[in-house]
Amino acid sequence: MRKQRGWAGAFALAIAATLSSAWALADLNISVSLKGLEDKELRSEMRGLSRVAGGKQSYTALAPLRSATNRDATSIHKALVSKGYYAATVAPNIVRTGLDVDVTFEITPGPKFEITEYVIEYTDERAANRPRSFDDIGRDPHGSPDGERLKSLETRLITHLWNNGYPGARRVKQEVRANFSTGTAVAVYQIESGPLAHYGDIRVNGLEKTDPDFVRAHFNPSGDGIYRRKEVDSFRTSLAATSLFREISIQPAEPEADGRTDLVVDITERKHRTIGAGLSFSTDVGAGATASWENRNLFGHGELLSTELKFSAPEQQFELVFDKPLPRLPGSWTSSLLLENETTDAFEAQTFTIGTGIQKLFLDRKLETGVGIRYTYSDITDYSDPDFPDGVDETAQTVSFPLAAAYNNENDPLNPTSGFRVRAEVTPYFGDLQFNRAELSGATRYGFGQNKRFLIAGRARMGASIGASGTDLPATERFYAGGGGSVRGYAFQEAGPIDEQTGNPTGGASVAEVNLETRYKVREKIQIALFADAGSVFESETPDFSGDLLVGAGLGVRYLTPIGPVRIDIATPLNKREIMAEVENDMGVLEEQTVFRDDPIQVYIALGQPF
Repeated sequence: MRKQRGWAGAFALAIAATLSSAWALADLNISVSLKGLEDKELRSEMRGLSRVAGGKQSYTALAPLRSATNRDATSIHKALVSKGYYAATVAPNIVRTGLDVDVTFEITPGPKFEITEYVIEYTDERAANRPRSFDDIGRDPHGSPDGERLKSLETRLITHLWNNGYPGARRVKQEVRANFSTGTAVAVYQIESGPLAHYGDIRVNGLEKTDPDFVRAHFNPSGDGIYRRKEVDSFRTSLAATSLFREISIQPAEPEADGRTDLVVDITERKHRTIGAGLSFSTDVGAGATASWENRNLFGHGELLSTELKFSAPEQQFELVFDKPLPRLPGSWTSSLLLENETTDAFEAQTFTIGTGIQKLFLDRKLETGVGIRYTYSDITDYSDPDFPDGVDETAQTVSFPLAAAYNNENDPLNPTSGFRVRAEVTPYFGDLQFNRAELSGATRYGFGQNKRFLIAGRARMGASIGASGTDLPATERFYAGGGGSVRGYAFQEAGPIDEQTGNPTGGASVAEVNLETRYKVREKIQIALFADAGSVFESETPDFSGDLLVGAGLGVRYLTPIGPVRIDIATPLNKREIMAEVENDMGVLEEQTVFRDDPIQVYIALGQPF
């Protein structure tokens, strides 16, 4: 009996030990509260800093929970101090009842201090004429004790020194000296400026084919020669815009005793020759293809020589372009040769164009202006006249002087998601016909929602021909609308007047187009789009909005790739037209037949967003 009781007692002790161990390893039920903060928004923000309150980690014992709570208290205290509560105290308190644990942060924020003085202290005395207060750099600190505001002022001070002759300026220490009896404080910025620097030589390393003088020509400092970081940044941006270099590093050398500071430019060149190709398809014009070749550094000074061949059923083009950079301008000189063969329902034409012009850049290369001269010769067969169903043959020679200005601050040339672009061009024409053409176009977009998954994009275009109506202009100089890059839903060149006898588009002397598109990124690389386009061409010199614009709408899908989105758009015309005319049949009898009808669906496949 004793032996049995011994075994029973041991068994009971084992069960008790097991239960005790299981209880000891069970997760604690933790509740967290913050006391002492009356401001609900501030209390919520401080609670968000507590990892214990976040519940991302479980605890089975008080020791690790106590360590985590102390770390949270430190984080909350630092956050309160950064907001100007310099006298704040945070005391964590833990009370356990079985598996239930109450964690309380007892917070005494104290008064929110006011910065009454901002002091700049230089730790070196080697330079003169440095800013001694924030008034000297045009900044009013406003007395805010917020840590982000204090950091922003420090950044602006350092940036000011970099841009006014002190490339070696750096922060030594930034502190706030609080007076707890008055609730005020002094912000102290300890800065080492280094000596005042002036530009010296430009040392260029790493070049293979490019002439070092071409690199130096992109540097356009102000006349006083004082080192400015923003001018060095503009130097780097200008070099990057040439597309000649894979890596660019520009650093100031150690200033000499007299302040002379050389710029050391380390460059890695990229391959200067590129071959490209592309494909497209749409139901109105069929398949299309492009092929291109370019050399971006023909003679070692960034000269661009490029050729491009485009082929589709209605249009074949060959273009040769030579572009000579003029970095001192800054800008470029461009000459081009263009051969075109066009075979459309409106006309057939073989056109030769040669031209040259100069472009100048402003506003950090965002604004480009240009002036040029072009000579154009066209051999045309015009099918828009119903009295001549086989077409009217004519030639057209013009000399034109395009004047253009364009502003572009889009964030990505391949798939922009922010920014806008606008272009205005006025071109006087002389020759067989004298007139002036004006064209204005622009596009923008706006993103919203989480990570800007939604994007609204818009585009508009207007054009006018002053001094000539649509029938006066050669067919090659008229405006046309319709197609994948214009009013989707209508076939190429068919969003406009249609001759009621031939069913052919006539073109016009003016044009108006507007496009609106909503895009939504359903996956990282997949985007869907809903769009509506409207527009037309007009016989009058300027757009005549008394008539109805043609409207198309549809759905698109974009697959985002590193070289731009591949897009598929399906569109339908909302103003579907059908034109009947009396046509002589095979028996010589006139009968009414359909000479034109808008197709119900148009499909466009291409690379790149439509705008």
